[in-house]
Amino acid sequence: MKSHQTHPEEISTMRTFQTFGEFALALRADTIAGRAASTFGSTASGPDGGYAVPTNFVEQIFLTSEGALAPRCQVIPSQSSEILVPTDESTPWGTSGILAGWDSEGSTATGRKPALSMATHRLHKLRALVPLSGEFVQDSKAVNAWLPQALQKVFDWQVNNAIVNGPGTARPLGILKSSAVIDVAAEGGQTAGTIVDANISAMLARSLSPLSSTWLASPAAYSQLHKLSSFDSATRTLAGLPIALTDACAAPGARGDIILAKLGGYRIVTKEARFANSTHLYFDQDLVAFRLTVQLDGQPVLSAPVTPPNSAVTRSDFVALAARS
Repeated sequence: MKSHQTHPEEISTMRTFQTFGEFALALRADTIAGRAASTFGSTASGPDGGYAVPTNFVEQIFLTSEGALAPRCQVIPSQSSEILVPTDESTPWGTSGILAGWDSEGSTATGRKPALSMATHRLHKLRALVPLSGEFVQDSKAVNAWLPQALQKVFDWQVNNAIVNGPGTARPLGILKSSAVIDVAAEGGQTAGTIVDANISAMLARSLSPLSSTWLASPAAYSQLHKLSSFDSATRTLAGLPIALTDACAAPGARGDIILAKLGGYRIVTKEARFANSTHLYFDQDLVAFRLTVQLDGQPVLSAPVTPPNSAVTRSDFVALAARS
């Protein structure tokens, strides 16, 4: 008798899950019963290949980690693996795009349409394969206590590293590899590997949006930040701005060990996460394989720094401290 194939939309409407563990246990049960999607899935085959992760569990994995940078970025959901996103890089003081001007009474206003370009995002696949014992999976509470946190840890690292260092080929374009970043040179005579107050002042001077920016820094550099005059021990802020410690930043002394970033100026495009399991991959070991797949791309919104009026230097949403060696 032909088994019924349960599609993602069916599992979401047929049952309500209280925890990620319940969801994983139900997924395994459907696979054993022959009801889960088992054919090879691709971009052309619709729902084949696994269940869609319920939205609240996606948030549990990706949006609750204190160290995750993605939630602070501009996130655009997509149903396609390639998308064109309108991008407006015009400035309020420039000569293109929407402008405002002082007009006399009764004069005719001059309309100016937005100066939009189209940025192409081709989504890249990020996935994790986790084999678990059949006995462990039968305990939904144990799965819920461990699996989301384990997935969160590895996905956070990969996405954070892509946002900062991504090469733009087969992965997102990171801040440090983009043409939008400004490198601020070390101070004359500065000791190798140090961060000094003058570095912080120079970086703030080159930021396009200093009041809405965040310091990204290597955890190994925190002891130096703590000694700076602009560090506030009570709020753990630097020059009044929050600090996000991430191992995606370089070691102290290397370029990008501290970055002043307006993360809202970094765009991430992502498809709905996909979750699937198999009792066959490690059948001889009585293991159940869980696979979580996310497709995403990212890049700074600005393609290059801009020059404000009354300024002889450029500014950007992203300012990195150059190497001190």
